[in-house]
Amino acid sequence: MTWDEVFSEIQESSDPEELTMKALTLYPDNPEGLYFLTSLFRDKSEHKKAWKYYSIWRSHPFSDRIRAEFEPLFLHEKTILNYYIGCPKEESLLDFLNYYNTGLTTNYNNLEFYVYPFVSETQELAFPTMGDFNPTSTSILPYKDGYMLNIRYVNYRIQPDSSYLMMENGNLHPYHHLRTRNYMCFATRDFVIGPLQEMTPDEPPRHDKQIHGLEDIRLYRTSTSSDKIDFIAASCEYSHNGNIQQVRGVYDVDSHTLTKITPIHSPKGHAVEKNWIPIGDFYIYSWHPFVLGRIEGSDFNEVLRYDTPPFFERMRGSTPLFLYEGSHYCIVHCIIESIPRKYYHSVVRLVDYKIQEYTLPLYFKNNHIEYTIGMTIQDDTLITIVSQNDCNPALFKIKMNTLKWIPIQTPSN
Repeated sequence: MTWDEVFSEIQESSDPEELTMKALTLYPDNPEGLYFLTSLFRDKSEHKKAWKYYSIWRSHPFSDRIRAEFEPLFLHEKTILNYYIGCPKEESLLDFLNYYNTGLTTNYNNLEFYVYPFVSETQELAFPTMGDFNPTSTSILPYKDGYMLNIRYVNYRIQPDSSYLMMENGNLHPYHHLRTRNYMCFATRDFVIGPLQEMTPDEPPRHDKQIHGLEDIRLYRTSTSSDKIDFIAASCEYSHNGNIQQVRGVYDVDSHTLTKITPIHSPKGHAVEKNWIPIGDFYIYSWHPFVLGRIEGSDFNEVLRYDTPPFFERMRGSTPLFLYEGSHYCIVHCIIESIPRKYYHSVVRLVDYKIQEYTLPLYFKNNHIEYTIGMTIQDDTLITIVSQNDCNPALFKIKMNTLKWIPIQTPSN
């Protein structure tokens, strides 16, 4: 009998398991029967049986050619079976990423079943409420013997259904203006927080919009900054067209003002531009493909582009890069649009603007909205400030040796 005839008999048989094992003896380099049974029993929720035939595939001495051809198919089955069989979450998450990066699926929502929290030490930060405004995302910049922080304060409260209510004079309402204020403070190396000082723009807004202020200010220095501190932020009021766009300027600590605010045109004409990440004199515009450029005047000019794995298409932001032992590190995030939304974070390592590896995407404390725009590394410990549901920012300390790294192929490898 030909293999096609055997396989047809397996599919129609009342006992396909016995026929499959006989067929494997006759055709030892053909796993189609094993794949049929793995998929069949997984689909019927007979997970232990499905796992039995997946395990035979994994242990059987198939040729390298057959392994390469069938591995993505069996890996898809394993990414589902892992949940029901109880595989360790780290293994399950790595399987999921490997399968997603084959490009054979665009559905990444199963990620939420395998994520788990970073191993971290948490320190609460006692930022006060300011009238209608709560503290949220916080940028970190090394400064003298400690750090300078910019804390974004917002007047909105995220509701359980992920909607927004804005507070004005103590009243919450969906149609109040959404407002942002920014406060600066200094912190010691141990993150003892000093007094807060509001940072205000030194010029009036260019547009009268529903969304006010400079959002998610990221502090950084360029190679020519010396003592000057720069920032990049998102804004409707100060953009060139009244949409949410990136703007940059100077963070003047002495006068407590945000000066030289310059709007940046979207290189693709997008109505919304967020999460551009400064790295020295350049900015990371996107992660898939990786696009790096410099800003000249109000224009973004691309200087480097290369392909990245499919999962990088989900990556956004988050933090400016920090140079540590010859590599640049930053945190990025991806989002699952559920109710509530779920944010997962990876650490990315780059050398000479080329991505070398990234970590498994995890959450910090709660499997919901978490956001960070600042990190540093101190004594082999990654330190970042993370907001929860856009409020209650807390400090997280993560030992670098607890991170699970995934190498990728780039033009430098």
